[in-house]
Amino acid sequence: MAESAFHPRRVLSVLVVITVLLAALAAYLSTTTENTKYAPNSPEGVVQLYLTAAIEGKNDKAINYLSLNSECSASDLDRSWMPDSVRVNLGNTDSDGATVYVDTLIDISSGGPFDDYYTEKHSFRLVKESGNWRIQGIPWPMYSCGEMNK
Repeated sequence: MAESAFHPRRVLSVLVVITVLLAALAAYLSTTTENTKYAPNSPEGVVQLYLTAAIEGKNDKAINYLSLNSECSASDLDRSWMPDSVRVNLGNTDSDGATVYVDTLIDISSGGPFDDYYTEKHSFRLVKESGNWRIQGIPWPMYSCGEMNK
């Protein structure tokens, strides 16, 4: 009796090899993509600087990009959960008069063995204060501010 060309072990071996190659390609592409640097005085640049500081745990620096009227403090950011592995992609920028909205896609590692990510969409609202763009509201990764001060 002739052996079938589609032996289950052979098919499984081929699938494993393809999966490993795709994972290696994805890892290579994610580490070699060029990061765009936005002008620090642009709305996108302010969001980029804020998120970079927050992700790096430089919360005192990150807070400097928030509105002068913000209730958020470095302590609020200290209490926020920051994932071990996160990637940020700035998306659309939209203007509504004096207010600019910068959309982001934040990829957060699920912590699984295949370096899977899930994506959250967040929009940052910015206004000019004393000639500088500043983030209003309660920006990611915070979800509440000023509660410990009350």
